[in-house]
Amino acid sequence: MVIFIDDRPIRIVKKKELGEMPSNEDFDLVLDARLSPLKVENFSGHTCIINASTDQVEKILMNLHAKSGIHFHALYLIVDDRKLFKQKIVKMYQLVEAAGGVVVNQDQHILWMYRLGKWDLPKGKLEKNEKFESAAVREVEEECNVKADLGEKICTTYHTYTHKNKLVLKKTRWYGMKTNFTGTLIPQTEEGIEKVEWLNEKKQLHALTNTYSSIRYVIEKFKKLI
Repeated sequence: MVIFIDDRPIRIVKKKELGEMPSNEDFDLVLDARLSPLKVENFSGHTCIINASTDQVEKILMNLHAKSGIHFHALYLIVDDRKLFKQKIVKMYQLVEAAGGVVVNQDQHILWMYRLGKWDLPKGKLEKNEKFESAAVREVEEECNVKADLGEKICTTYHTYTHKNKLVLKKTRWYGMKTNFTGTLIPQTEEGIEKVEWLNEKKQLHALTNTYSSIRYVIEKFKKLI
């Protein structure tokens, strides 16, 4: 499970999976929750925390929301029971469910949209009684005017934000999609989308420098499937 708070990844990792992590996931700081207080102000680079209780993790996340001027790249919480920690974390927030897609056309270009000064992928909230798969296809058509065929699930992302003084956790399931669509791309301007484009690999590299960490995570997972 990966949660994005202020565009920083907070990774919940099973202890037995720690040895399977790629070598580029080296830690700059390792903290043992049983030996010293956990202060978010002291986090640095890629910080790893071991032996933390669910209550300690809750306190850490609340502090990340409450305090500014905290500088670190990513946080890794190494746990024995990831399901237990996930349940605890979800209860901290108002949960919103959404779905989105990584859409590929016949030229192997990916559908991107530009909104609020950043490149993004089409996604949106589920309607009442709607399934994730149906929502993903619907959102692509509504936001970009593209009809696409649903493929396999890529991953699930979680990111947080504040709405009406409440902490919200947005759970988004992402799906790969294919399309033969060659019509006009029409951005859903009422949703703040300024433009929609098919981006080739070179242009995608540029877009990835101006997007959200959660979107880079989705693209990374997608490329492992193709």
